[in-house]
Amino acid sequence: MKANDGFTLIEVAVSLAIISISLVTLLAAFNRAYAASAGNAVLTNATMLAQEKLASATIEETAAEEPKWEEDVRFPRYRFKKTVEQTPFRDVTKVSLAVEYDKKPATRMETYLIKP
Repeated sequence: MKANDGFTLIEVAVSLAIISISLVTLLAAFNRAYAASAGNAVLTNATMLAQEKLASATIEETAAEEPKWEEDVRFPRYRFKKTVEQTPFRDVTKVSLAVEYDKKPATRMETYLIKP
């Protein structure tokens, strides 16, 4: 038998260490990608809810009232607050909508409504 047959214990240990470091790095990258994906889903849902609520706002229902947090049954962990402000222009009303996810700010949108 020759002395060069097979691998030494040190060579096996070094190769296992390299493979282990590579796997840990890959797992960390997958974890970051998953977290970013989950954050994007929250932002997408919050934006969709805000756009829907702003689109449904009409001149009649935008009387100045005390803003309060409301919930939508389709999005149980989200809540929104609509704020209506009169602008310096007589026929223009500003409607702002803030959306929170688990009581943390998710998005905010504004629109202006003009009385015909």
